[in-house]
Amino acid sequence: MTSRANAGIISHTRKLGPRSHVVQRAGFYAFFRLILAVFALLVARGAHAADAAGAHPFDIAGTDWEGAAEFVQLARHELGDARIMATERIDLTHLRPEDSLVLLHPERTLDVGSLARFMRAGGRVILLDDYGRADALLRHFGMERVATPRHPADSVRNDAELPIAEPAGPHPVVADVRRVVTNHPTGVKHPDLSPILKVRGQGEPDVLVAVAGAVGQGRLLVVGDPSIVMNSMLRYADNRGFARALVRYAGEDDTWGKRGGHVYIAAGDFAQDGAFGADDSLFTDLGGRLRGLEDALATVRHEGFPPWALYAVAVLVGLGVVIWVGANAGRIHRPLVPRFTRPIPLIAQGGVAGRAAMLAAPQTSRALAMLELKSALEEEACGLLHLDQVPGHDVLLEQLADAKLLPPESIKELRQLLHRMAQVETLVLSRSASAMSKITDNDVMTAAQTIRSLLERARTRARTNMNAPSLEAEGSVLL
Repeated sequence: MTSRANAGIISHTRKLGPRSHVVQRAGFYAFFRLILAVFALLVARGAHAADAAGAHPFDIAGTDWEGAAEFVQLARHELGDARIMATERIDLTHLRPEDSLVLLHPERTLDVGSLARFMRAGGRVILLDDYGRADALLRHFGMERVATPRHPADSVRNDAELPIAEPAGPHPVVADVRRVVTNHPTGVKHPDLSPILKVRGQGEPDVLVAVAGAVGQGRLLVVGDPSIVMNSMLRYADNRGFARALVRYAGEDDTWGKRGGHVYIAAGDFAQDGAFGADDSLFTDLGGRLRGLEDALATVRHEGFPPWALYAVAVLVGLGVVIWVGANAGRIHRPLVPRFTRPIPLIAQGGVAGRAAMLAAPQTSRALAMLELKSALEEEACGLLHLDQVPGHDVLLEQLADAKLLPPESIKELRQLLHRMAQVETLVLSRSASAMSKITDNDVMTAAQTIRSLLERARTRARTNMNAPSLEAEGSVLL
């Protein structure tokens, strides 16, 4: 009754199995689509949160204390609205030699090659940067950043992080400037460039924070502190005067002719498209991609992954766990037989069975089987002759013939077989693998059949000889 009930349950389960799998897969796919939708929503929210996190420092449209909107307005007042181009994307391909670039704290690696060609053609670049991504440009022109004096001679509220810079040479940018307030500046070191601003040290060397020099027909001016022109710092008169002088320097005429081009102002995470003076668009695109990769790695190294990326990684990990659980939770595994109840293979049992399994294995040479037959034949023949040791083959054959256990034709057949087996034994001792491989299963079976036939004849004759009465026995009976 129980077996029938179990059989009925098994049969019923088999009937319902395929449909249950279909329902399971449909539910899993619906859940998978739900997870994808949640993932897309989280990524979108993370990216939106990253974009809407607030105004960035030196934002050219920012009106807060760390924005640069007042500097843009000041520049437009100095050169006119038509010449000032405040932008978040610079198309290097369309730059002209009469144009100028004012770059505030770049957060992407600059296209050094394009900027160098632009300045050699007559363009001007004014770079205000302390801890941004302008290091490649500085290294290209042999400049390096250095620390400002730890004990400046003059600072705001005796704060060493707010040192006051003073003119360091007769440059037009500082002609009307006396004291420029800086905020966590970095020094700029180069032996041949014209000094512009310096921070005097108290008991230590002065450090330049602004230098300028000619690059071909163009000019490069580097200031180690973009905070000088942010909204909150322009309330200082000399800071505002220095900012005006920078704008005038960017737009004034040069020795080679009139400069009536645009002055592009860009800050922070501005993009750079194309390349100035480059003919090969393939290398231009490759260079842009390499700079983008370098910027991404540097951002991760210094700031860690952005929030939306962490959201994405977390959701992907969770999605992977769900997929793994869904794929494995409903899987039917084959029952495993306990190790202690598994049958032991013949080849591992030892004894006659193990020996036979080893000789019959496909990878075993059949020469070993021939030697096994030879040993069995010799032992059986010695047993029939009541010998304790196996003699030589000639002696063995002679004694078999004398005992009349085999007829002459069988003795001849046995001689040939023993000679063949002796040759096989020689091959095994010489380890001739190629010769041993020529011995086939058919050779072994033929030898086994021959041995069986010969031994059967010998046993039959031995039994016959044992049952036949001797002459002495008959004589005793007669007596």
